[in-house]
Amino acid sequence: MIKELQDKGVYFLADSPSFSYVATCLADGLNQLGIPVFANCNYTEPLVTDFCFVQSADPQQRNQAACVVVDLQDTRQYLHQIVRFEPPHPCTFLLCMQDEAGTFCADGMTAMLAAHENRFWRLQGVRIPIGFGLSSAMIRKTSGFDANKPRTDRILYNFRPSLNQHLRAALDLSLLPRLEKLLAVHREQTAPGRWNDEYYRLLGSSLGCLAYGGTFGQDFSQNDYLMQNERFRTFMGCIDIQRDPVVLRWDSWRFWEALVSGCLAIQLDFNLYGFELPVMPVNWQHYVGLNLADLDLDLERMIDERVRLHEIAWNGRQWAIEHYSPVAVARRFVAVFEGFSR
Repeated sequence: MIKELQDKGVYFLADSPSFSYVATCLADGLNQLGIPVFANCNYTEPLVTDFCFVQSADPQQRNQAACVVVDLQDTRQYLHQIVRFEPPHPCTFLLCMQDEAGTFCADGMTAMLAAHENRFWRLQGVRIPIGFGLSSAMIRKTSGFDANKPRTDRILYNFRPSLNQHLRAALDLSLLPRLEKLLAVHREQTAPGRWNDEYYRLLGSSLGCLAYGGTFGQDFSQNDYLMQNERFRTFMGCIDIQRDPVVLRWDSWRFWEALVSGCLAIQLDFNLYGFELPVMPVNWQHYVGLNLADLDLDLERMIDERVRLHEIAWNGRQWAIEHYSPVAVARRFVAVFEGFSR
């Protein structure tokens, strides 16, 4: 099936004048595999990759491609709905890394490649977990980082205030007072803008980075007032909720930035909280995953096993590059395409 992709290519269809980070990394990886990439608009983001989307001049290119990837970015309009999409191609994949990925059900497409998937919050439809992953530029910028270079014994806290980060606010109250008694916490913000040199230097010289995020989803079917709304009631009926509450929109830029920098990524425990990625990291092997019910135990272990933390961080870098480089992500996409094309 990779020959079909190499012969016909993949058409990327954006719902806005740009493409998302995940779509850009996927297209970059496909291009590196020798698979032609076509698009409905011109777009490039040098902070992500040197790859450029070029608008196809052939109006039939979308129909002639092996498949279409629809990059969903304007997702707030779909909140708490079952959305019927009209597929522009017989093999069409929705791609969504937006915060709202876990708050609507998609119908009509071959499958939805979605970030923030949680096995305790099963939404209707064929959904395949994805992660933010690593960009070519991130890997290139950190290629000179040395596993043997000493790092400052500090943990980075560089979250900016947000209107929609309930988990971070909760951990500001519960984790930070404990953590600051044990380790130095660096709270200063770097210059505005993502992936600037100052930020990379900070990641590359620090022991660890707080890398969690998320909001809480609940079983709102138990709320009589909310269930009077027919749209909301229909939406709740398409979710299999196996734990209440659950952590939604948990994928974090800082998780991947810390990993690629060889900086200890401190997240929630993926398995414990149901986070899903196509290839899962191992707690205390690739990252440190917290248990909200016993933060003191996690912090005690970080101190008891402090000599291992640098090793865990570097294992995390190797794991992330192996499984979430653009080429690795593109190879998984090829396997997904093959699975639906048989």
